Amino acid sequence: MLSLENFQTLNDVLSHSYKWEKELLKRKFYDLGAEGYLPHRTFHQLGKIAHERAFFAGNRTGKTHSASKEIRMHATGEYIEWWDGYRYNHPVNVWICGVSSEINRELERRYFEGEGEDPPWIPSEYILYENKSQHLYKIKHASGGASILQFKTYEQGRAKFQAAKVHIIHFDEEPPMDIYMEGLTRTVSTSPNHHGMVILTATPLMGMTNMMLHYLTRKDTDAQISPEVVRDSRVYVMAGWENAPHINIDEQKRLISSYAPHEIESRTKGIPSLGSGMVYPVPESLITCDPFPIPDFWPRVFGLDFGWKDPTAALFAAHDRDNDIVYIYGEYAVSELTPQHHASELLKQGAGWIPGVYDPSGNQTNQKDGSNLADLYRQSGLRNLSKADNAREEGILTVLQRMQNNKLYIFSSLHKTLREYRMYARKDGIIKDGNDHLMDCLRYIIMSGLPIARTKDLNQMFDKFSKNRFSQKSSQSWMKL
Repeated sequence: MLSLENFQTLNDVLSHSYKWEKELLKRKFYDLGAEGYLPHRTFHQLGKIAHERAFFAGNRTGKTHSASKEIRMHATGEYIEWWDGYRYNHPVNVWICGVSSEINRELERRYFEGEGEDPPWIPSEYILYENKSQHLYKIKHASGGASILQFKTYEQGRAKFQAAKVHIIHFDEEPPMDIYMEGLTRTVSTSPNHHGMVILTATPLMGMTNMMLHYLTRKDTDAQISPEVVRDSRVYVMAGWENAPHINIDEQKRLISSYAPHEIESRTKGIPSLGSGMVYPVPESLITCDPFPIPDFWPRVFGLDFGWKDPTAALFAAHDRDNDIVYIYGEYAVSELTPQHHASELLKQGAGWIPGVYDPSGNQTNQKDGSNLADLYRQSGLRNLSKADNAREEGILTVLQRMQNNKLYIFSSLHKTLREYRMYARKDGIIKDGNDHLMDCLRYIIMSGLPIARTKDLNQMFDKFSKNRFSQKSSQSWMKL
């Protein structure tokens, strides 16, 4: 009997023949809930609420594999027990689309023949009919019917993507925009039981193309949309090599040494090449460090940015004052919760004793009840809150100088913060709004937070002093009566 303990990596699991696969399905062999593969799992989950999904990821992170495993489940009607994405209860019509005939032959081979010791994504016993000249297959579905899989290429042109009703289209790497929009149209139907979905998997080597802008920005304001935020039934997920534990460190180093310098960010982190458009044009490797225990004698502070639809965000920082180095070690970014809920989560990270600097807009009144937003957080336990300096350009310059002088580091475990860092960009010299809430927190900390940062012991001494002072004033007032 096979045991999951026998497998060290995802690749180990995938290398076994199909005869074991049904047993492994029961044992969650495709366990994307495991540490490191959370973006893959999130990508699947978002299929329940988004009709258009993009997985922008580095090379060899498993983006195509994940999409293909999902298609296999939809086509056969057999879902892994942990599956929490969308489910079809009927056969589906699927298009699998690639850049060229050569690349499509490779995709087709991996679907039905496998690769090396890796089994095929869809084993032969599921194939009811095949026409290799037309690249068309009929797949046995659990309901008793047959799903249809057909392979197409961008070389065929837009006309080959017309006049059909399709449930699922998988674009492997970026298609021309006209082909994408034509394919999207094929997934739309007036039938009540028709659920169409478009899946795009790509390593964004071409930078901020129209396709990237389609997913990353709002059409009305040109503001950037954060990863994993569904807007207009469209969403994108990003993953880098930190989300691919099956790529070992030695292999990563070997691959990086062979990449062109301008491709490294895209190939390893799945982010478009923004070049001079980045607000902080500093290589990520120079501003990140592995997490380590923060010494008790380093004072701490946090920055807070208020939101609702956009996330309420916070960053936690420790200041090594002996060397004047700031370490960003904690993050928080959640949408559509009340101040009380946010405060409860922030208290778990120490916000009850750590002083905070907040978005100056927090002084504005809440439209619902007229109360001061910052005061709601104070009433919920975040007592040491101060208004931050919100001078944007000055703050960005100050942060940039710290980055360039090796005086600012971000823990590599702060994936949300680093995603924002990668997407924080200018257009025509103007910083693009959206997807910038944690970056705002960073500015608040550097501009206003460091002078008020405290250690826990100092904070307790300050509280004790304040209580004694209040007690003395009360006593003196009573004696005057």
